[in-house]
Amino acid sequence: MILAIDIGNTAIHVGCFEGRRLRRRFSIPTSLARAPGRLRRGLARGGGRGDEAIICSVVPWATSRVVRALRASGCSRVRVVGRDIRVPLKNRYRYPRQVGQDRLVGAYAAWCQFGDGALR
Repeated sequence: MILAIDIGNTAIHVGCFEGRRLRRRFSIPTSLARAPGRLRRGLARGGGRGDEAIICSVVPWATSRVVRALRASGCSRVRVVGRDIRVPLKNRYRYPRQVGQDRLVGAYAAWCQFGDGALR
């Protein structure tokens, strides 16, 4: 099972995939990342036990805590977009650091789905 995790300012959204099929999804408050035990229980309660996890985050302090919680629950491979996975788009924004990885992943998904017309 692969976990796709989106860490936002208010919620952590998790999708549990088998291959390309979404088997379940759930959300927990991002504030749970401040309490490691509660975070692990929240992930487990939602069914978030996987062999691999891919994280996209706009909350750096929560990212490291979610990574630790996943590893503690037995997830063998945890990758973070922007650190371990690069979005293959050129960010031409005036201040590139102000564009979150979530926006880049969304733009890349649109490009994959609709081609160059999605990026104009």
